[in-house]
Amino acid sequence: MNEPAGTPDKHRPPAEGGGEPTTLVQQVYENLEGHILAGEWLPDTKVSLRSLAAALSTSMQPVREAVSRLIDAQALRSAPGRAIRVPRLDRRTSDEVWSLRLLLEGEAAARFAARKKPAEARQLFQYTDTMRSLEFGADLVATMQALMAWNLALAEGAASPILIGTIRRLRLRYAPFIAECLAKDTTVSPVFLGFTLHMQDELVMAIEAGDADAARHLRCADLRSFQRYLYACRNWRIAAA
Repeated sequence: MNEPAGTPDKHRPPAEGGGEPTTLVQQVYENLEGHILAGEWLPDTKVSLRSLAAALSTSMQPVREAVSRLIDAQALRSAPGRAIRVPRLDRRTSDEVWSLRLLLEGEAAARFAARKKPAEARQLFQYTDTMRSLEFGADLVATMQALMAWNLALAEGAASPILIGTIRRLRLRYAPFIAECLAKDTTVSPVFLGFTLHMQDELVMAIEAGDADAARHLRCADLRSFQRYLYACRNWRIAAA
């Protein structure tokens, strides 16, 4: 496993909290989180704590604290030689993660719609517009950033801190899996992509209309369709719903 270099600032997703980091540990945490969510660290990537500290021009202590938080979230695991590695999702764990996504993100979409905030809902179109404009899959980092931004915007529309926090935490588990699958198939079918983006537009319109049941159904259908695509990249079969 090759040890990746530091990530340029242009690849750094925005901070989860939406504001400036307040501590050095938080800055380090957000940097490492950014590597994971942007698909720069694929499963089994191994990085030494010393190289992280050097790349970030900081001491070992804030790196250890930030890494400890990500290990607690099961986004990273300890590795020999004072290193960390990105865990690989096996089939059973991936199935469980996707089942939780259906429950949590379907609920988030329904709550977003139930809030009846059409102007806020219409802002979601910017994310599907972004995905239409980029080289989906071929530009892996840009694709992952667009996907993660879309997922988070949908969650935040629920206006439920506990639900949003749980969805954010789960993203750290599945992001490397998605990135690895997309890296295996850099020529995403235009038919599949067009269908997916159309479904997401329908989801936005359901949220805009305040139709909670339709929003839940469409978000779950969107997730299930994407799961089937990703599983096909791994030659995994998925049972019919």
